[in-house]
Amino acid sequence: MKNVLLISEEVLKTYTAINENVQSDELRFCILQAQNIFIQESLGTNLFNKMLDIVNDGTIYNPANSVYKDLLDVYIQPALISYSYYLGLDNFAFKWMSVGLVQNRSEQGAPTDFKMFQYMKNNSKNQAEFNDNLLRRHLIFKSSLYPEYMSGDLNDGQLTPEINQPFKSAITLPNNAWGYNRDKYKSKNYNAMGPLCCGSSFPTWYGHSNN
Repeated sequence: MKNVLLISEEVLKTYTAINENVQSDELRFCILQAQNIFIQESLGTNLFNKMLDIVNDGTIYNPANSVYKDLLDVYIQPALISYSYYLGLDNFAFKWMSVGLVQNRSEQGAPTDFKMFQYMKNNSKNQAEFNDNLLRRHLIFKSSLYPEYMSGDLNDGQLTPEINQPFKSAITLPNNAWGYNRDKYKSKNYNAMGPLCCGSSFPTWYGHSNN
């Protein structure tokens, strides 16, 4: 596992409710977990490793890698921040001690009950999956910009990118049930946003190819 962070601990603190006094080494594990599990799943192993390599050697700032820099700034980092916060809730709520698993408590605040903890977990997961949804949608329609995206050898332990929708909101993502001139178009390749990529194999929830 490469210990290269796609976001810094300070960035995670800045864009979440994590307090400034939290030690950076406490956050590093959350970030590594989030990017190795969730971000790698969306990018696929080859594109994920490409991102780690060019971030690690600093070549992501080269003009030739501008599309990867935009991918990192606009799509990967928002999803990674959200997923890191989501995983961090577990790490900060409970700690392994010599006596076993204990719940963290503070003398300066009231302990969070399980109902509130569950609400925070669900809310943070929804935010993370929404940002992940934007990342996956971008990669589907702009896959030609990233040669590594659809390359990979399953026999070599490579993960292919996951294209299924991670965010399950019927409010923001139209589907076939809404209909689009349903008397004329009966194919599943049509949805509320119009014809879907001229009969391509893109999932219907991605919407029109011009989006």
